[in-house]
Amino acid sequence: MILFDISFPLYTGPEPPSNLLFSDITDTTASVSWTRPRSPVTGFKVTYSHTVEGEPVSIVVDSKNSRINLSKLTPGSSYDVTVISLKDLDESDAITDVAHTLPDPPTDLRAINVTDTKALLLWRPALAAIDHYVIVYRSGKGESQCSNAAEQQLTKLHGSTEYMVTLLMILHVFNLTGFIGGEGPRELTARQVTPRSAMLSWKPPPLPVSSYKLTYQAEGHEIKVMNPDPTTSEYRLTRLRPGSKYTVRLQAERGGLYIESISTEFITGNLRFPFPTDCSQELLNGMQISGEAEIFPLGQNAAPVMVYCDMETDGGGWTVFQRRLDGKVNFFKLWKEYRDGFGDVNKEFWLGNELIHNLTRLIPMSLRVDLRAGSESVYAKYSSFSIGPQKLYTLRVSGYSGTSGDSLTYHNGRAFSTRDRDRSDIRFCAMSYRGGWWYRNCHEANLNGLYDTPSSHQGVIWTAWKGKDFSIPFTEMKMRPASFRPPAQG
Repeated sequence: MILFDISFPLYTGPEPPSNLLFSDITDTTASVSWTRPRSPVTGFKVTYSHTVEGEPVSIVVDSKNSRINLSKLTPGSSYDVTVISLKDLDESDAITDVAHTLPDPPTDLRAINVTDTKALLLWRPALAAIDHYVIVYRSGKGESQCSNAAEQQLTKLHGSTEYMVTLLMILHVFNLTGFIGGEGPRELTARQVTPRSAMLSWKPPPLPVSSYKLTYQAEGHEIKVMNPDPTTSEYRLTRLRPGSKYTVRLQAERGGLYIESISTEFITGNLRFPFPTDCSQELLNGMQISGEAEIFPLGQNAAPVMVYCDMETDGGGWTVFQRRLDGKVNFFKLWKEYRDGFGDVNKEFWLGNELIHNLTRLIPMSLRVDLRAGSESVYAKYSSFSIGPQKLYTLRVSGYSGTSGDSLTYHNGRAFSTRDRDRSDIRFCAMSYRGGWWYRNCHEANLNGLYDTPSSHQGVIWTAWKGKDFSIPFTEMKMRPASFRPPAQG
């Protein structure tokens, strides 16, 4: 038998941008912004054209830019806008949206041929196509008339009376709320500003809106876009960058048309560790209640990671990387799944071998394992804990103390095994005991085994506590810097 190995490189184009956004819209201008991709590109191409009659116009911008201002647009018109990433001569897939310019206002309103009972109103009409104008004129009581021309004869006026005339225009009618422009939200403010969050509030417009578009940006960073509920008048921003100046814009949409935006600025407070690498630094930042937190294990310029912090057990500051509690997550996974992590950090999960490796290579770590069955609770602590890099993820653990008995030192020095990549001594431990673990020949602990399975030694096992025929209902594995000393309480 002759086997031929035929291989070729898989070509992938540049990563496209995302979050296409329009802001600062007027009758003739609009600002277009987008979020740059994480992978490097050499630039971006922005193409825009009038949806009815325009020729496409393309502009190439540098890769450091993610915003461009369009000018000389037609009032009251729609424009198709497309943005793509460039990498040398290659182009990414496009992101596309439609921008709507505001209509230009009518100008030069004046009254001529004024008599005791009549006046002729004249004005320079808007360039935008509109349905009709509304003339509201008042003395002691209000009256209104409509016109489709650039003039209107007012009649039945009262002599020797001063009139105030307002000229409005209607572009479309949408269930009585389609007056172009109209009043939008007002008085956008930021309050309850902390290093990581801020509460935004505003006065809602008198007429209902269809949607809100909220954008916020720290100086030097990408714009982020949110869509608050159109019935609300406040929104909490979270996961902000400490010590940063933020610019916020709020724009309402009514009947398919965007109303002029409002904006505000605020500065977040400082933290002892603005970009914490683990939960111990979050504890020193003031986080006292267990829960989700954002950490930066590879530094502030790398992608953050959401983890669960145990801030109550043994002084707190523990970064949890494994939990079993109800059996709803299948832990009989493949190598890639254990490498990348799976589950929900608030429920059952495995944080991911690559992230665990990155956390334990930064600084010497200790390990704590908490086990519960009914009213019984025990724990194991190890003064030294780490796992090695990709391909093996070798476990290094030593220095046991605790109440559960030591079942993990048996696995010290073993590579991680899964059903599709087994490195145990006898090469079938992961398949036989239905988990991903540092199997040897085969296990004394098997905390990623089958949930609620007391037979065949396949369950969630810690032999030194309950033997191999008891599946432990609750387990939690967590790490903390070995040198960490919890702050004094009170």
